[in-house]
Amino acid sequence: MGNNPWDAATYDGSFGFVTAYGDDLLQLLAAQPGERVLDVGCGTAHHAGVLLNQGVSVVGIDADPSMLERARQLHPTGTFLAIDAQAFGLSDLQQDAAFDAAFSNAALHWMSDQDAVLLNIRRVLRDGARFVAEMGGQHNIATIDAALRDTLTELWLPTDAVPRNYFPTIGEQATRLHDAGFRVERMEWYQRPTPLGDGQTPADWTKHFRAVVWAEVPRAQHAALAAGIDQRCEAGGLHPSEGWIADYCRLRFVAISI
Repeated sequence: MGNNPWDAATYDGSFGFVTAYGDDLLQLLAAQPGERVLDVGCGTAHHAGVLLNQGVSVVGIDADPSMLERARQLHPTGTFLAIDAQAFGLSDLQQDAAFDAAFSNAALHWMSDQDAVLLNIRRVLRDGARFVAEMGGQHNIATIDAALRDTLTELWLPTDAVPRNYFPTIGEQATRLHDAGFRVERMEWYQRPTPLGDGQTPADWTKHFRAVVWAEVPRAQHAALAAGIDQRCEAGGLHPSEGWIADYCRLRFVAISI
């Protein structure tokens, strides 16, 4: 999941809404007991755990040690492997038979070589398998990222550490799926202004999802960076009367391997 240093406990505790918003993806997946599902970017394995409890066989992959450690603690009956989705095959998954479906929530946009990821997923699926996913789409967190970059610039700090996530349009992702060997059955882009947790601000969001940036900022400038981010996000409309929101835009799809 990119080069961001993840804190799995904080992810679950303070930003669990990211996982929760993906719960209804499982309804689209409609996995049946005995089916074999690959969870790409499984994180702490919330969704994999639901599937395991339904009698589904799940292999979860993630590149982050903190996420995988928590996944194994929470779901000891699951199989969770440290794998870069940009380079894997069935043997890396410790499998000798293709999967019936693949699932991914809030992970694909961290994978810069999207063509390789989609091709790898296709190669481990049987013909006619389902691939159900949600990811950041075009304009996702545009206001927050702009506030972060602009404040860094104002403070004479470098901006090159700010991650450049892959937030595609419908056309871009549909084309990549087609080229990888999928037929797109459903795809939608939508805005989802997302309330942050109690007491959380956009600056707090960046401290977690842009932790690699904060790690390079001198501690003496942390307060100024946080204040600048929040001021710009408020000017950008992310602080309505009911509280802070994140300007999420999501891309959701169902594709079939052909």
